Amino acid sequence: MVETIIKTTISVMVSGTIGYLVSQMKGLKSIKQSLMIMLQSNLTNTYFAYEKIGKIPDYVYKNWLNELKGYEALKGDDYVHVLAEKMKHWEIVKTDILEK
Repeated sequence: MVETIIKTTISVMVSGTIGYLVSQMKGLKSIKQSLMIMLQSNLTNTYFAYEKIGKIPDYVYKNWLNELKGYEALKGDDYVHVLAEKMKHWEIVKTDILEK
């Protein structure tokens, strides 16, 4: 009798834990998607902010490349890579910010 109560209690606890973990994983998917959208938006905004002048400060470009790595890790689509290819032809303005 005691063994049955213990087994039932453990079974309920395990089921509840698994259910909780599954619900959290669904939340992680939406967090991942939200993060990808924010990165995509920032990458695009930064691109168009500097596109007309055709040059970009080195620290902004470094941040842009780091964001691009994060975007790629989240399996972002290829349109941002089109922007990255175009940016390769821009002048990168050296600043003293990265030297410190």
